[in-house]
Amino acid sequence: MYLIVGIDPGTTTGIAALNFEGELVHIFSSKDFGLDRVIGHLIHIGRVSLIATDVNPAPEFVSKLVTKLGSGLFLPEESLRIDEKIRLTKDYKVKNSHERDALSAAINAFNRFKNKFEKIDMRGYKDDVKHMVVQGISIENAIEKLKEKEIITEKPEILQPVIEISEEERRIRSLEKQNARLKEVISEKEEEIERLRFLISNIKRRYEIKIRRITKSYGSRGIVRYLGGQIENLNNKLKGIDKLKELWQKTAKKELVPVGVFPEVSSGIVLIKRKLKGVDLENLGDIEIAFVENPPDRNYLGERGIVVADPGYVKEISGCFYITTNDLNEIWALKKISLDRIIENYRKERIN
Repeated sequence: MYLIVGIDPGTTTGIAALNFEGELVHIFSSKDFGLDRVIGHLIHIGRVSLIATDVNPAPEFVSKLVTKLGSGLFLPEESLRIDEKIRLTKDYKVKNSHERDALSAAINAFNRFKNKFEKIDMRGYKDDVKHMVVQGISIENAIEKLKEKEIITEKPEILQPVIEISEEERRIRSLEKQNARLKEVISEKEEEIERLRFLISNIKRRYEIKIRRITKSYGSRGIVRYLGGQIENLNNKLKGIDKLKELWQKTAKKELVPVGVFPEVSSGIVLIKRKLKGVDLENLGDIEIAFVENPPDRNYLGERGIVVADPGYVKEISGCFYITTNDLNEIWALKKISLDRIIENYRKERIN
């Protein structure tokens, strides 16, 4: 699914995503949501065609995000006023101003392309053409490119028998698609890691030079110890980066599966670290497995067909939560055993 994504960066980052029909498919906000976390969040939703902001010029965060994802960038002619944002989002439910600003940016971008989208629909073409148009290609050229692609890839149609796939197979295919998207960003992340290594190495050298100068000038053991501690902190950060790189690589190899932290859900899997409230009910629809400790919440979720598991399965590195594929398969196996027992007991009761 192609997306038009509005971004409101800051201490709290707002994200809103529309499809090419102008329908809101996702809205979210979170504190301390850095570039890598935003990228990871977006690739779980769909393919980002266009990133929009409510201000002009674009914030540096948005420009970096566009570069990383290879998407188009949409800016308003001038920064949107608050009354414009309220008017654009009046028919939607938002939790805060960050979600409102992100949503208004996405809607404003969609409205600029709405007429072109309608023309594309009237000519019988769909999202592939729209994707090229939002990235600056004319409708005619986009259609021509699509036709050339179809000629190259066209093969004789072979009727395949209809095969029903199990719930387990659907889940595996979903994970395979997710891992394919993750592989696309792994190479970029490795480049970023190397850049950070170089940056940390330079900082270490500057601190070492500063230590020698201070020692010669003041002979202060306290200052030397302090600066030495700073170097140790930088070394610890470097180790954290190495662990994060290892995490991404294992995820790409299907050894690990990401876990969202409620209300964020990752491929139907979520860790709930607080007690559920009444307003949380609308956020439970996408959950298949919930890792939660609170007994009332465990019972509540279980009654609604959600698989409830011990949070001890979930592990964390540098703010990224995950579960091993082996543990996940174990949880699904226990679910199947439990379901088989319920069916068997029901059959026995019917017979008696």
